[in-house]
Formats: sequence, structure tokens, C-alpha cells
Amino acid sequence: MKKRLFNIAWAVRKQFNTFSEALKHSWKVVKLQWALCIEAVVNFKYKKVDGSIREAKGSNESLNYTPSEKPKNTNFGVLVYFDLEACGFRSCKIENLIFN
Repeated sequence: MKKRLFNIAWAVRKQFNTFSEALKHSWKVVKLQWALCIEAVVNFKYKKVDGSIREAKGSNESLNYTPSEKPKNTNFGVLVYFDLEACGFRSCKIENLIFN
């Protein structure tokens, strides 16, 4: 878990003024990823490329959707989730996640 936290922090460090701020954001991302794994539905927000705010209802697994292969996330700067409203896998940049 510590390795994942620091990999995320190093991936987003340029978006923040200090590495401490990047670590704080990374902790929130790790908690979101954990919630996606253990909870059925997770609500979160992120800023899309066009600047609009997307309120997503996501999960890590899909119950009624059977893709040929689940996407593998090897990039620590991207969050991959199953969008329950669109019934498909989506992704967003971790630095664009909005936490309250």
C-alpha cells in the first residue's frame, strides 16, 4: 500500500506546489480505490478534459456487463472504474479528481 501511495504521489507531483500536497491527494485517491473495491456503488467527482464536472457512480466490478477483457491499469496517474450509469469502463486522470 505504501508503494502504491508513493507511486501515485510521484505521478501527480507536478500538479501540486509541494510533495506534501501530492501525498495528501494520493491518500484520498487510495481511499477511493479501496472504496471501489469493497463497496457496491461509490459516488465521486472529477473534472473532464473539456472542463465540465462529472459526477460518477462507479464500481470496480460489473455484475451485468461481460467484456472480453477487463482493462488493466498500469499507469498510476489514471483511475479506471466501471461506470454504472453508462454500463462500461471509464477512466479519468487522478489529478482531476475532486474531493470535498
